[in-house]
Amino acid sequence: MDRKYVDYYKVIFKNLGRESQERMCIEEMSELTKELCKRSRYAGTDKENEVCDNIIEELADVLNCVEQLVYIYGEDKVEEVRKAKFKRFFDKYKFD
Repeated sequence: MDRKYVDYYKVIFKNLGRESQERMCIEEMSELTKELCKRSRYAGTDKENEVCDNIIEELADVLNCVEQLVYIYGEDKVEEVRKAKFKRFFDKYKFD
């Protein structure tokens, strides 16, 4: 989690609440999903750059929302689970 935004998260949760931001995260993830689906559809067309710009916009929104949830649910807990998931992945696939 990018610690430089923690003060923003505190203000957001104080004013909007956790449930509001959880719903916002769902909405933003949905918008990112939609743009990622468009990418292959518009590959090689004049809309491809616009779609890529939209993906970047939605990625920023999702990262902001996800980091807010990490802050709420506990950075240490999330980091512990992330490490375990990476370990399990690399144990499974045995990359060099």
